[in-house]
Order: sequence, then structure tokens, then C-alpha cells
Amino acid sequence: MMSISKIDEILEENLVIDLEWLKEDFEILFDSKMGIHTEMDKKIANDILDYFLENIDVDGDIGLLNFLDEVVDNIEKKYSLLLK
Repeated sequence: MMSISKIDEILEENLVIDLEWLKEDFEILFDSKMGIHTEMDKKIANDILDYFLENIDVDGDIGLLNFLDEVVDNIEKKYSLLLK
């Protein structure tokens, strides 16, 4: 049976990988279009972020939750014209 610390470590690694995917997804899709976003771009950006937030699991870990909040805040600031 895995120890709690090993489970926490795996959750943290998975969160970091997922957050990297999220940041890269936004960069690939929207950085070249900064300032010239269509309504479809806005819908896609919001759908990606909503899906990510609905499906991410931080298992009540405050440290992971704070890390998630920081990354999401950075994305929301950088892409404020896209996100609601």
C-alpha cells in the first residue's frame, strides 16, 4: 500500500504536468493572436479553463490548491481579454 506522502507526491507531479499542459495550450492557441481574438477564441479559452478546473483533483491539499490558484490567476491576467 502506498504511503500518504507518496500519494501527495504523485498528485503534485500530476498537477504540475497538467498545469504545464494548460499553460502551453493557451500559448499555442492564443499567443500569436494577442489582441485579435474572435468570439470562437473566447469560447475555446473559457471552455478549456472550465474543463480543466472541473476535472483537476488537488485532494484538499492547501499547497496544491494555492499553486493551482497562482497558475490560473497568471493565465487569467495574461489572457484577460479572452476569459470572462
